[in-house]
Amino acid sequence: MLSVNQALEQVSQHSYPLPTHECSAFEALGAALAEDLVSPVESPAFDKAMMDGFALRSADTCGGSANLEIVEEITAGNTASESIQEGMAARIMTGAPMPKGADAVVMVEHTQIDSENVDRVQILDEVPTGSHVLKRGGLLEKGQVVLSAGSIIRPIEVGILADLAGGRVTVRRKPKVAIISTGDELVEAHEEPGPGQIRNTNGPMLAAMATEAGAEAKRLGIVRDNREHLYAAIQEGLEADILLISGGMSVGVKDLGPGILAEHGVEKVFHKVNLKPGKPLWFGKREGSGTPTLVFGLPGNPVSSLVCFHLFVRSALNAMMGRTAVSPFVPGFLLTRDFANPGDRPVFFPAYACRKEGAGATIAPLNWKGSADLATLAKANALACFDANSQYEAGQFISAVMV
Repeated sequence: MLSVNQALEQVSQHSYPLPTHECSAFEALGAALAEDLVSPVESPAFDKAMMDGFALRSADTCGGSANLEIVEEITAGNTASESIQEGMAARIMTGAPMPKGADAVVMVEHTQIDSENVDRVQILDEVPTGSHVLKRGGLLEKGQVVLSAGSIIRPIEVGILADLAGGRVTVRRKPKVAIISTGDELVEAHEEPGPGQIRNTNGPMLAAMATEAGAEAKRLGIVRDNREHLYAAIQEGLEADILLISGGMSVGVKDLGPGILAEHGVEKVFHKVNLKPGKPLWFGKREGSGTPTLVFGLPGNPVSSLVCFHLFVRSALNAMMGRTAVSPFVPGFLLTRDFANPGDRPVFFPAYACRKEGAGATIAPLNWKGSADLATLAKANALACFDANSQYEAGQFISAVMV
């Protein structure tokens, strides 16, 4: 049975980047850049004022004050018509280009307009060279890499791309994820369960997690423990980049998944991982004429599915989208209470992680009562990682998987 790290390595080895395509920056939200974004220009393109005030020659204020002639007013979007000479100043607004000859801006608050002559301004203090001026190229040099390939496009990157790339970007296409929920006991969420039945929670949850991770999710519905129906559903699901099968992947009488996958040419990479919950995880791959399909057989238990998705499926999705490789484990959380794991498998336990200013990051295992306790699970934003056969004390540092 593989360790978690060994299973992650296997998933990584069999994952692959998807083809690229060009789209608008807004459509690429959540995707990853397929190539470096290089600035085609200097930014800013001119020396600009960073405050409302007066543009002047700093040398004119060397005595600590000065009385200067106001020769013009420069607003954002306009350029100066005068060159600033000795004894001159120009009223200037934030973002406006600096006039020739001026090397500093004094804030309005540090000036007084001559009541006798409104065309003159009194500078009250010495103004150092460069004050409140952003030099040309001070933010970006032409040819500078602004965003590296693999960077995830968030709203701020959408703005950067609008400024520097005309709002167009090349990204890896979004992975297509197909989801099959198996079991005679399942009914859809809108249906009333009969005797021995339960609502299908895994299907909606997995679709939501896949969508949140940047994929295009398609639910293929509930498939009964019927060979013919499951064969057809798997055939359709294998058209996607990733196929998630919830339940039916173990060795029971009704666990038909592994055999049918083999008939469809899916090669098993591994079955079972040394972790809790999530031990029955099945992983395989089908090569084809197009891009391969990765198949994850997830345990029917919702919490097990959640753990396996965040550890393994998300890692595969990140690789497909060309995102910069990131470990699912986040270190450095201070444990807030004692915790014991007497079992022989590492445990990923629902917890609440918090970052407080000046106090670092803490994590509190929740009083979770097991897979049926969805109310407590809803309070979790992390899975605390505990080694097998271990006793932890409050104040120890541990790692977590964010969910």
